[in-house]
Amino acid sequence: MEKTTKKVVEETKTLNKVSTVKLPELIELLQAGCHFGHKKSGWNPRMKQYIYEERNGIHIIDLVKTQELLKKAVEELEKLSNTGNILIVGTKGQAASIVQNIAEEKGAFYVNRRWPGGLFTNFETIRRSIQNLVKMEEEVAQGGKDLVKKEVLMMEKEIAKLNMIYKGIKFMDKLPAAIIVIDSKVEKIAVREANRVGIPIISMIDTNSNPDLITYSIPANDDSLKSITLIMNVLGEVIGTSKYGNSLVALRRDHEAVLDRMNRNFLEKKEREEKMANEERERMKALREGKIAESKGTVVRVVKKDITADIVAAEEAKKEADSRQIEDLGLSARVLKALKEGGIKTISDLSGKSEKDLENIKGIGEKAAKEILKSLR
Repeated sequence: MEKTTKKVVEETKTLNKVSTVKLPELIELLQAGCHFGHKKSGWNPRMKQYIYEERNGIHIIDLVKTQELLKKAVEELEKLSNTGNILIVGTKGQAASIVQNIAEEKGAFYVNRRWPGGLFTNFETIRRSIQNLVKMEEEVAQGGKDLVKKEVLMMEKEIAKLNMIYKGIKFMDKLPAAIIVIDSKVEKIAVREANRVGIPIISMIDTNSNPDLITYSIPANDDSLKSITLIMNVLGEVIGTSKYGNSLVALRRDHEAVLDRMNRNFLEKKEREEKMANEERERMKALREGKIAESKGTVVRVVKKDITADIVAAEEAKKEADSRQIEDLGLSARVLKALKEGGIKTISDLSGKSEKDLENIKGIGEKAAKEILKSLR
């Protein structure tokens, strides 16, 4: 009898044990309108177990079950978010901005415009398209290199077009550990692909949805802005506490910083070149007008001076350069991430490294190693 009592107590403690994330009370779920379902004529019979009653032809969701299943979903998401990144999917109007804000703040991938067909079932092809997008962004940030102005404008348009689809899944180099779906009926293609490749699905399900397709269901109104915000904020807090979430936030920030630095360097170089060109034009104009005479010979005057101060200054400049962060080299976000994971954070850490040494770092290939050595020259 005593053993049975202890077992019940332990099971109760386990059931009540949730992460540091605070779950909403029943009154909060009620105030957010989570209990409103669809009309009886548009319901899915498989949702019967989650329906409390019918009122004025509208199904009312059982919020006690919503709270229980949300708790379970939070516990599972906490485990999954520590094994990989999470993808949030919500493309309908009232969900799109919420999805983007939470995903960017907490560190999750997201799709809030249009589901890129084959993201899971044809992942390698999609991944190459994403890598091409990142490469084009870096090329445009550097002024387009050898491209003419028209080609740069065309590339900018292509980048904007691709970002409409791939912005939220940039840097996704492998399938997510789980996906969170706002409306499983609207996102049926995403749900179907996830089920096909075995990715767990956490989803808000309304009374017109099929809970059998979802791994971890959260019965709630998926049309109300308040309801979506309440549930997604809870799930977002879980993602924000994971190492993968924090890593993605940092990666996005570093990528933006790299693009900004590349663009700034390009503009400074362009400004210098324009200044030199203007000075040369002014000089040639002055020569034509006879205001200055072109010197046929040059007198070189040698002056002896103490070079000790120059040597000390040069050594100090070298020390300062060696202590700079590797971000100053203008490398791509992927290469910077690989170097940091390999313990290399400053330019001095790269001192004496050969191409072979760099290739031994995880994530650095032959091409990247050559790029690093070239940037050090």
